[in-house]
Amino acid sequence: MKLTVLTAAACLSPGDALRFVDQKDLMKNDFVFVTGDVVASFDLQTALASHKQRQAADRHAIMTMVMQSAHNTYHRTWSGDTETLVLLEPQVNRLIRLEDMDSSNSKKSTILDAEHFSGHNDLMLRTDLLNLHVYICAPEVLLLFSDNFDYQNVEQDFISGVLSEEELGNTIHVYELEAGFAGQVRDLRSYEAVSQAILQRWSFPFALDNWSVELHGAQSESGYGVKRHNCYRGQDIKLARTAILGRDSVLGAGTSVDEGSQVRNSVIGRDCHIGKGVHIHGCYIHNGVTICDGAQLQSAVVCDGAVIMSEAVLCSRCIVSYQVVIAAGHKVPADALISLCPHQYHKHASLHDDEVEYSSAGQMAGSPAAGGDQASHDSEQRSNQLPSAAVKAAAQALAQGRQPSVHVDFDEESVGRGGAGFAWPQHSGLEEQPLHLPKHSPGSHTSDSDEESVHDRDRDHAESVDHEASFKKEVTETFLRCVKMGYEQDLAVIELNGLKIAEDRTFADCARHVFASILDLCLPSTATCKAEYQSLFPPDAPNTDTQAGRAELLHRLSVQLNSWAPLLQRFLKSEDEQVELLLTLEEYCEEEGRIAHSQCCTFQAVFQQVLKLLYDMEVLEEDAIIMWADEKQMATEDDRKYLKKAATFVSWLREAEAEGSTSDDSE
Repeated sequence: MKLTVLTAAACLSPGDALRFVDQKDLMKNDFVFVTGDVVASFDLQTALASHKQRQAADRHAIMTMVMQSAHNTYHRTWSGDTETLVLLEPQVNRLIRLEDMDSSNSKKSTILDAEHFSGHNDLMLRTDLLNLHVYICAPEVLLLFSDNFDYQNVEQDFISGVLSEEELGNTIHVYELEAGFAGQVRDLRSYEAVSQAILQRWSFPFALDNWSVELHGAQSESGYGVKRHNCYRGQDIKLARTAILGRDSVLGAGTSVDEGSQVRNSVIGRDCHIGKGVHIHGCYIHNGVTICDGAQLQSAVVCDGAVIMSEAVLCSRCIVSYQVVIAAGHKVPADALISLCPHQYHKHASLHDDEVEYSSAGQMAGSPAAGGDQASHDSEQRSNQLPSAAVKAAAQALAQGRQPSVHVDFDEESVGRGGAGFAWPQHSGLEEQPLHLPKHSPGSHTSDSDEESVHDRDRDHAESVDHEASFKKEVTETFLRCVKMGYEQDLAVIELNGLKIAEDRTFADCARHVFASILDLCLPSTATCKAEYQSLFPPDAPNTDTQAGRAELLHRLSVQLNSWAPLLQRFLKSEDEQVELLLTLEEYCEEEGRIAHSQCCTFQAVFQQVLKLLYDMEVLEEDAIIMWADEKQMATEDDRKYLKKAATFVSWLREAEAEGSTSDDSE
């Protein structure tokens, strides 16, 4: 495939770019137009074939928009600010009208012209379609952009212009994508939505552990490994034993997380240091960031080289720019924008806020790449917005706990005393684009009597409890109640089945939490255990450093399994479900996720014996254990930890399987 790269410093919009391409006279056939802020992973062949077939029959069919249905409230690429009204001629998917509607307005309405109905037998009105910003275009599209210099935006200008000029005969059609992923990153909310979709592997094979990166001019693999609950770990990370890496999270290469810190639903870049007792939830932390002991960050973006001092607090939707220092104990309010570059309130009013930010290398994040008088003027104008050497030196000194040699009047109200940075006015529209907040599905409405506003619901969702933790609690308390009341197996199944149906889960989901509760019953109760169930737990934990202690722990587990192994057998029907139980045992021993607590590592010393006990009790079948072992062979060294512990037992199973096969062959 031949790749031609064109550089156009003066292009300020998609329309400018398309006119520039037309001037180069490169496009002779149909082409696909995608902006650089689109992340996509889907097969375009069917859409291209549909477009070409339509073009062959009607040369006026100049564009095909690729769209996708948002089937539910939490569609991963719908940013929540607007929903799109699409009026179609259903037989040929011809677009008749396209209109963005404000989703925050509960009294949404539109007026359809009578002329829409005069020339069409059937019309379909939809509000569930998302524009994926992928357009298949005929060469005539370039000519129309060149003839109309007021066409800047594809959707708002070009498409609306073509639809309003039906007399020219040009038509636009829609192709509805059935499978795949695409999302446009245009604001904070869509940035979060696309990021979470990638972490949750909706964009596979475009996944964090499945791409190559270019570092220092050399191509290499990403170096990320993925574990349960979409936890990604880069190379050479340091995760303290009591630190927690929650689901949908990333630790970049060279990053360290100290004791007692929690990272949940967050992306941490390369070479960051997270101190002790830090809580990070729903954040995007870029490279080289230092977050000191006791800091708390909620739904914030922190850029390269920033320093968050001890006990500082970043509230929702904060953006802390490059090399900013937040002072110890300072609380940054919600929606704050802080930069090391002073904001110019009266100069260069035409520049977008993003254009006066800079990269960690000291270059403008939107600087022209080519010469020319205008480009030079723009570059010079923007360079005036970079922080001075004195400002950067002062920030570096404060980050290292030293007094700056030159005094800089930083905005202490925004960064605290001893911090470095300046407040910026809130970006227009930022308040409507918060991170980690729910989105109402396209087509949904709020009635006049609805007492909750959109922002009320957003706030409630941000503060809501973890659904998985809630389900674990329900299963645990239901099982402990069955144990306390001495229920028979059948009654316990009925109790858990009711919970399974209510939560729309599977028996395997119930089994993993029941199994964790069985393991819990071998150890002292936790602080969160209800008083009515504490008598079920032993007063102390065996010392597994001794043979007697290990024997005692296995005896306790054997007693519990004698009572409840049949329940697990009824819940775990397939080999895959049994492998999931094995992974749950690993997670429990590692004190990871929502399954475990601080005493669970006690079972590490007897992992192989527990595995054999589950096999002897017929909770796990031989094939399931072999399947687990085979999967672990392909894992990273760290993930093979428990396979090594169980190596003797797994080898015995393999030998027994081989002997059985030989015996069968001889017969």
